[in-house]
Amino acid sequence: MDSAFRKCNVITTSLFCAVLTVVIFSTDNPVILLGIFMINLAVFSVTGSWNKLLNGFRMFIPFSVVTILINMIFVYEGRITLFYVLGKRFTLESLIYASILSFKLLLIIYVFMILELMIDSDRAASYFSAKIPKTTLMMMIALKLFPNMKERMGNLRDVYYLRGVNLNAEGLREKVKSNIPIMSILLENSLDGAFDIGEAAYVRGFLSNRRTIYDKQSLAVIDFIILGESLMFLLAFIYVKLRGMAEFEIYYGAVQMTVINQGVIIITGMNLVIIATLLLYSFKESRERVSDEGQ
Repeated sequence: MDSAFRKCNVITTSLFCAVLTVVIFSTDNPVILLGIFMINLAVFSVTGSWNKLLNGFRMFIPFSVVTILINMIFVYEGRITLFYVLGKRFTLESLIYASILSFKLLLIIYVFMILELMIDSDRAASYFSAKIPKTTLMMMIALKLFPNMKERMGNLRDVYYLRGVNLNAEGLREKVKSNIPIMSILLENSLDGAFDIGEAAYVRGFLSNRRTIYDKQSLAVIDFIILGESLMFLLAFIYVKLRGMAEFEIYYGAVQMTVINQGVIIITGMNLVIIATLLLYSFKESRERVSDEGQ
């Protein structure tokens, strides 16, 4: 499904996701993290990308299990004991803290997913090629080369297998020796491909002072709204963080911990405003699209 957010300026969606990432890394408060999860859920909902939501959760499960196990095994702090195993005390606080860390990892995965949903790759390439042409050219070469290298590697292995070369020899030395011809050819082809891509990009105007921007993007009303709300959200979080109202020191006592306070309520209110803006904008774009198709 084509996302209505792809009409937004590239810098708008980039800064929006950057603010979410900064807040995720800067707090352990579960209420604030849950609010960011609701923002991600709103984007997945309006774009109909429930498969990405499920895929991200499947990707997150093994990391979550490893994180919880490592934290509970090596962290001894905590007041509430759950059980003992071989004399090792497992506490409720270590379990909660590990769960929060795992949840933050899930949120980072979702933020990168919504960045993909909200940014059109062609518009992003056009924008960044005008602002940072050298970096954009290097990224385009890298993104182009890796799939080609993977495909070329499979073709070369098939050719050498038909020639009778044993690519599955036992022993590390034998494997390296049998794969040296393939790697040398692959390196030569990759360098040739990189030069071809660079030459084609140069001919089309990359790194030229007279390069034409075919998709010149300007800031629309929705861009100013999202940028303003993102800035207010970041400033509100910094204020709450400096006042110590976003802290969640779980190891000082899970029972006595106050999760909801005035600062958290402010952040939650900002989350609701952002969610309402995203939903209303998507609904407005959907109605305009249906109206245009009807005409």
